[in-house]
Amino acid sequence: MSSIYGRLPVSGHYLRKRLRLAGFARRLAAFALMLLVTSLAIFRLGAIVPQALIGLLLLTAGVAALALLISLYGLIRVWFQGVAGGGAALGAFVLASIVLSPFAYTAYLAAVNPRTNAAYTDGMDPDGPAAVIEPQAPADAPVVAAPEAALAEPSVVPGRRFVATAPRVYAAARVVLDDLGWQVGGVVAEGPASAVVAAPELAGGDLGVSGAGDIPIPTARAGIDAEAASDPLDRPDSEQYRISAIARDLLFSLPSDISIRIVQDGDESFVDLQSVSRSIDIDFGQNRRFIERFLEDLDTAMAGLETVETGG
Repeated sequence: MSSIYGRLPVSGHYLRKRLRLAGFARRLAAFALMLLVTSLAIFRLGAIVPQALIGLLLLTAGVAALALLISLYGLIRVWFQGVAGGGAALGAFVLASIVLSPFAYTAYLAAVNPRTNAAYTDGMDPDGPAAVIEPQAPADAPVVAAPEAALAEPSVVPGRRFVATAPRVYAAARVVLDDLGWQVGGVVAEGPASAVVAAPELAGGDLGVSGAGDIPIPTARAGIDAEAASDPLDRPDSEQYRISAIARDLLFSLPSDISIRIVQDGDESFVDLQSVSRSIDIDFGQNRRFIERFLEDLDTAMAGLETVETGG
């Protein structure tokens, strides 16, 4: 008599291997993400110097790259060998990719932008006929000299030419500066002053019996100071304006000294800018983006008037 178990199909229990380092890779990627956010936060608070930030960023990139490699190896084993633990490996891959994405974007910016810490419009070219306005940096600001190789290839952006008077362009520039949130260091108005008509003088220097004449009404000094304090950018009409400002990038808040020049020539006005990083030698195109953003916003503020790029 045969056993009843002889007619049952052969069956068994199979043990699947499991990834050993998938959880470790996920924790490593999470640590890299936390390290990245914390490093940027304490740098923005001024607790560490740029050199320390660079060291922390390099450490972050190394940890995230290690987590990415481990997760890739785990995903390959899951796909081809059916090893368990694919969820942890996938989570590590996603977190590591998020951490490494800013570094990849920075590498792209370094490849497409010249190795320089300055940018200017063609009218501010130091080798051209126009004089460059030196940035008005604070006296206690650290001076960082860029390498000669970096200064050899600056970023050049086309300037602007508007069919408008310089005061009209300056008024639009004030609106743009306020919208961008740049810190204005000073404004200099140059050019011929408005003509002053002198009071008619009678024979012998007498103003007449009645003393009638164009006598200016005196204004209290306190009133003048209060008016100037209420609008520090208010300047009399002129044919040339020079504006110094400080712009900061969104991520690291690194300062750049901006010089803006507005010059009127007949019925037209020319706008040129120069932007120089104060604390780094390579700006990854940030100064060029500062200039392009200002000129784009200025075009919008001057909408309705003829705008012409001064360069190719």
